Amino acid sequence: MTSSPQTHDAEVPMTRPSESTTDAVLVEGISKCYHIYNHPRDRLLQAFWGDRRRLYQPFWALQEVSFRLARGQTLGVVGRNGSGKSTLLQLLCGTLTPTSGRVRVRGRLGALLELGSGFNPEFSGLENVYLNASVLGLSRAETEQRLDRILAFADIGPFIDQPVKTYSSGMAVRLAFAVQAHVDPDVLVVDEALAVGDELFQKKCYAHLERLKENGTAVLLVTHSCPQIVQHCDRALLLHKGRARLLEEPARVTVLYQRLITAGDAEWDAVLGPGLQRQSASGFPGGPAATAEALEPAAPPGPLHAWFDPSLLPQSSEIYPSHGARIIDAWIETLEGQRANVLPFGEGFALCFSYHADTDLQGLSFACHLASHTGQRISGQVFPEHQTAAMTQPGLAWSAGSAWSLRFTFQGGLWPGLYFAGGGIFTLHGQGKSFVHRVVDYRALRVVEAGATTVIGACRLQRDPPELRLSPKLLSPPYEAGT
Repeated sequence: MTSSPQTHDAEVPMTRPSESTTDAVLVEGISKCYHIYNHPRDRLLQAFWGDRRRLYQPFWALQEVSFRLARGQTLGVVGRNGSGKSTLLQLLCGTLTPTSGRVRVRGRLGALLELGSGFNPEFSGLENVYLNASVLGLSRAETEQRLDRILAFADIGPFIDQPVKTYSSGMAVRLAFAVQAHVDPDVLVVDEALAVGDELFQKKCYAHLERLKENGTAVLLVTHSCPQIVQHCDRALLLHKGRARLLEEPARVTVLYQRLITAGDAEWDAVLGPGLQRQSASGFPGGPAATAEALEPAAPPGPLHAWFDPSLLPQSSEIYPSHGARIIDAWIETLEGQRANVLPFGEGFALCFSYHADTDLQGLSFACHLASHTGQRISGQVFPEHQTAAMTQPGLAWSAGSAWSLRFTFQGGLWPGLYFAGGGIFTLHGQGKSFVHRVVDYRALRVVEAGATTVIGACRLQRDPPELRLSPKLLSPPYEAGT
């Protein structure tokens, strides 16, 4: 957490653009290089050798990143782990010094970079409120004016008088966000901290961020949730291996990010080019008049189509023991039969399973399910559909050595994001059901945005576009006065 004002200057090998009075954040060509030593003693030897001999390997966590953020705007930052997102935010907040380039932040900056950062674990929550507010430039009188709103927003009850070291992760982030958001920051930086909060608290936080934006606060939001980027951000910045690859409309950035998230460097370069593209003569993306302009792909990706990504593999698969029959394989395909695991939003698909019987069996039922990355079950199907009949009738018989397959079809109602498919074979009886075989998180499915999407709820159940019906204008009241 840092206080106002924030300006970090370093030499920039380019002409600086004229600054706009509407800019809350101006970043010009910032880079950050770390020295990687093979042995701790090399650090000491390097101090003696100086520039005459290099005993380290340079690691560029960030290279030549430039953008500007206007007041009242939200910029979402996305990228894979290790792409430089946290380094960028620390440079903005002043906790790191750039190797080259310049960062200018106008006004008071509030930051939520790490869980409980800036808290003294031995102090009570209330004492930490005053401590954090003073660091952010508020007097005790100003803090007391905001105290009731801060405590009401945090909503941790009597724990406010207990040491922070006794807090759960959710309580710590509640209090930290409440302080940062109620000191009237000119710039607010949030780095995945809200992910530990429950859904109700996250909703309250994002609603408060919207109110801050209306009052002119600029927000930098780092999150792996593409729907949140699309819903809450005006622009999105895509980072890859320390370089800014695209700064565009959130929907376009998230589509490319989801497409390239498991791709190699060659594919990133093929889609977006090897580096910054279309810079102005001044070297600043978009030129002096741009407030959120930057890179564009070397070649537009065109309309999105379903495709198969061989690197999209679950890391949480569970295969349970079998008891007479097994799920041999499972795969996802389009309704036309093309094998794919990356689908544009709104496109229907099929979840297919192949099975094998090890013994003679009858009365089997088959199920599949789709779950979100958090484990929430979104949808599923059962065959045969009428389970009460399956309990009273023998059903289909399967002899030892037989093989068969099932194809479950789904509408394209999954919101953009990552999903996991699983399935099972089970029998029904009076006490419930018993699994013959079961697989969880067996295959992964990624749904990508084909355009701007408004996410509401867990999935889309819409069948047809909304129908507008105009009522005829009432020419007279439906009843006489006094009756």
